[in-house]
Amino acid sequence: MIIENINFLSQLKRYTLHICALFLFDRLTKVYLLNVLNDNKGPINLTDFFDLVLIWNKGISYGLFPQDSYAGQLIISGLSFLICLWVLKIINNSGNKFGMISSVLIISGAISNIMDRVIYSAVADFFYFHIKNFSWYVFNVADIYIVMGLFILIYGYIYPNINKKEFS
Repeated sequence: MIIENINFLSQLKRYTLHICALFLFDRLTKVYLLNVLNDNKGPINLTDFFDLVLIWNKGISYGLFPQDSYAGQLIISGLSFLICLWVLKIINNSGNKFGMISSVLIISGAISNIMDRVIYSAVADFFYFHIKNFSWYVFNVADIYIVMGLFILIYGYIYPNINKKEFS
């Protein structure tokens, strides 16, 4: 078990560049959109169904359990980090063929959102889809990484016999 964890961590080190690139893209996107949306003083309507808005999420997913204090944000950040480690352990022990790409995506997104909490005491969300009276929650690039990582992981569980080389 310890050797498997060491092998997983050494594999993960190989993907550090990928994690850093995804993390950097998300950070640059957030800085850019924060500047654009602060300059415009309001939402930017791009289409009839898509807007750029600035929402500060002080809670966890979908704004659940909002924390107004900095201490609360640090607790959420610490719990998020522990959950990342736990998810990595589960992925590592699962034998899922797509576990590493899932890990890279989930780690990149989670670390960036954790950094938002530490810097801003909330996570900056920007992308807002809506159609008439139906609207989806506001999200950011890091959220996309996390969701993609989870979908890829679930796909690997549903179709465990797919040859990973077909997607390389």
